[in-house]
Amino acid sequence: MSNSPSRPPLTADAVRQHVADPWPLPGAGATARRWASLADLAADDLPLVKVVEPHHDAVAILAELGGPTPGTDEIWGVWAAEPPFAVLEATGRDDAWTLTGTKAFCSGASLVTHALVTARTDRGSRLFAVDLAADGIAAAQSGPTWSGPGMSRADTSSLTFDGVPARPVGTVGAYVDRAGFWLGAIGIAACWIGGARGVAATLEGSAEKLDAHGLAHLGAVRSALVTSALALDAAADLADRDPLPVDQAERLAHSLRAHAAGVVESVVSHVGRASGPGPLAFDAAHAEHVHDLQVFVRQHHAERDLERLGALGGLHD
Repeated sequence: MSNSPSRPPLTADAVRQHVADPWPLPGAGATARRWASLADLAADDLPLVKVVEPHHDAVAILAELGGPTPGTDEIWGVWAAEPPFAVLEATGRDDAWTLTGTKAFCSGASLVTHALVTARTDRGSRLFAVDLAADGIAAAQSGPTWSGPGMSRADTSSLTFDGVPARPVGTVGAYVDRAGFWLGAIGIAACWIGGARGVAATLEGSAEKLDAHGLAHLGAVRSALVTSALALDAAADLADRDPLPVDQAERLAHSLRAHAAGVVESVVSHVGRASGPGPLAFDAAHAEHVHDLQVFVRQHHAERDLERLGALGGLHD
């Protein structure tokens, strides 16, 4: 099996099919439907949902923080990673700002038309809206480049900004200091759970041929996925019932994300132990999906996030 993806590269037209119509905003009464849409898309195509989810997240962020309303033909990204090897700085005042530096982990870099990006200011990190048709944006010529097969179709790269005009969205720290940030984080967990469903489909497809041990693995997979679906529905109900305080939303998000990451590990392990090396060796779509999912779920910060959850009070405190 080669490292080339089994599916063709993503196109802007393919993305627009899933962003043309607005989705329910998180916490506005139909959160379960929003997260179910993410899970369904992730079960089929993880790189596609990696570009689609940020657009709908951006719409929610802009609505909550009073930013511009995306146009009907626009595709938005959300680029908020701030690794030490890529620093983006913002200078300006009022609504006249420019961005200079490097932004890493820009998913859909050649597909999106606009992006919300975090950048350093002299008062702290702040969110900015950028039109990617502006002059001064280019592919970074140094630093790490995407080399692994997982998520290779998501078109993730580093970009350099040289005096690029940007519009501030919210005040310093407003991007993360809101319940909507954590509801968006649960949306990512829904993608992981959907991705696990896609891995499980291989085992479900051979259910009639499984021996007793294989059926036990299938039972474990079904248990994990049913429980995760119930957990997402319960979290959506909490989000929709009353406006969640930021601290409760954070606790809920860390709990759901840890659960979803565990589901991914369990499902990938059980499917592999039940199926043996065959699907990973000879089924390009399955192997690609597993690689995609294992990269995607590493957005969970593992023990660091668990430490944060342990340091917080109980969900109902």
